[in-house]
Amino acid sequence: MKRKIALIITGAMLVTGCNITSAGTGNTVNVDLGSVTENTYNITKSGSYMLSGKYKGMISIDTKENVRLILNNADIENGEGPAIYGKNCSRLIIETAEGSNNTLADGTEYKSDGKGCVFSNDDIEISGSGTLNIKAEYDHGIVSDDNVDIESGTVNISAVGDGIHANEDVTVKGGNITISAKQDGIQAEKNVNTEGGTLNITALGEVAESTDNEPRGRGGMFIDGERPPMGERHFADGQFPKMTNEMPPEMPTGKMPEDFKGKMRDMTENTTVASEVNSISESVTETTTEYPSSKGIKADADITIKGGSINISSNDHCIKSANIITIENGSIVLSSPKSKGIKAEGDLIINGGDISIDTKDEAVESKAVATVNGGNINISSEDDGINAGGGSEFGAAENTDEENEHQIIINGGNLYIDAKGDGIDSNGDLYINGGSVIIDGPSDSGNGAIDYAAKGSINGGSLIALGNAGMAQCPDGGEQNTLNITLDEAQKAETSVVIMDSKGNSIGEKVSAKEFQNIIFSSDKIKEGEKYTVYLGDKAALEITANKGVTVYGNAGRGFGRGNFGKRGELPGEMTTK
Repeated sequence: MKRKIALIITGAMLVTGCNITSAGTGNTVNVDLGSVTENTYNITKSGSYMLSGKYKGMISIDTKENVRLILNNADIENGEGPAIYGKNCSRLIIETAEGSNNTLADGTEYKSDGKGCVFSNDDIEISGSGTLNIKAEYDHGIVSDDNVDIESGTVNISAVGDGIHANEDVTVKGGNITISAKQDGIQAEKNVNTEGGTLNITALGEVAESTDNEPRGRGGMFIDGERPPMGERHFADGQFPKMTNEMPPEMPTGKMPEDFKGKMRDMTENTTVASEVNSISESVTETTTEYPSSKGIKADADITIKGGSINISSNDHCIKSANIITIENGSIVLSSPKSKGIKAEGDLIINGGDISIDTKDEAVESKAVATVNGGNINISSEDDGINAGGGSEFGAAENTDEENEHQIIINGGNLYIDAKGDGIDSNGDLYINGGSVIIDGPSDSGNGAIDYAAKGSINGGSLIALGNAGMAQCPDGGEQNTLNITLDEAQKAETSVVIMDSKGNSIGEKVSAKEFQNIIFSSDKIKEGEKYTVYLGDKAALEITANKGVTVYGNAGRGFGRGNFGKRGELPGEMTTK
């Protein structure tokens, strides 16, 4: 009697051929790449495929449905095209197995279609808990003609083109992503969205000079190779002690407090895989080619940052949008020795987050309206700190439409600005309605701590701005009283400034980062008819009675800046007990 034998496959299948036609329902195909000798490994059916081993050739996907590639210690190198090519699939999902270390590499010349080391004509999703190393010597690292989504995992990309490029959107929801790119770190021809994870981007390609990239900085910004010190304590609201003796209160140390998140951090501080990325980058062909763009994050539409940690070092703009930039939250550290920090061709909106920017050109720029509603923002710039409408060479607003189009509006947040150019520069209107604004403005007479072309108004919050007297401009409108003080002589860097009321309470204080001659101070603590004493170091330098609106003291060195000439106050001499 013949016996019938049934073969039932309930687990994974091992495939060693060159064509995968079916993964089977609910199964994962295990592919031993080490046994494959063909130049192309074809996947023509949907499903999940676990790839392991070393392979010289291309993984090609051609199906109308989703395909999931699970990389489990896979090393794929294709010297003639993409390592992974999604010729046709609804969604290409690349997942790294837990604990695995995977490498994808291409060559400098392609004999097949493709735009980068990992390329798909459709959506790409990166996920998993392992490590994915991508070495792109032809062009981009990860590129999709649709969308690129990164969900999780450790992703290290070294590319002669863009690190990640999408013809539609790039979305980062999680993961630890490190990119070293000769062109843009991330570029989307539509939108870029970040919601979490860590992004460490280095985009240091040599960029051809253009009007947009031409530096307008006016010389070095650092003292003995270090950033100038910043005042530790700034404003009142109950946080400063009442005077109780003949000596002034202890002055700030010149350092930002530890809880102020504007401190510049090592760009590799959060990079746990820096050594791996460096080893990948070393093998990328070095070139002196000038690239049209080498930005950190670039979008042809909007950029929205909702969270996560973003560290960018770029020879070009760190973050650039052709439309609107919105920052909701997250930790952002930006450094550009040649260009700008954040630039929006449309509106720029900052609602929160901890942001540190160190740049050659404008640190923050909107070609339309820049609005700050919250966050901790720390800026060091060799040009303007915050700019609306473009560089100072664009001049004043010519009509009402331009005034409305170019505005800087500060409703909240904590801002510290150290600028070689203008601290705040609006080609239209400037409104300060809330928050804390501290400015170490320029020492030269060609710029001012504050500059606006139309209306300047302070309606709330607190402001202390130190700068030169030649271009001193003080907002002259609004509901809150302001002191605009021009001293007889310029004061040295690291001079402490303390403003006290008639009861001996400090209502504002700061240690200057550099030489200054003009002080602009505004606070709800300034009351009409009250007397205030300004101390420079341990000496009382002047006494001033506040008027409604702007009270102006002194006229020494006044140049082209705005502001009325005021009556000189009395000199009370040494500080006395109040």
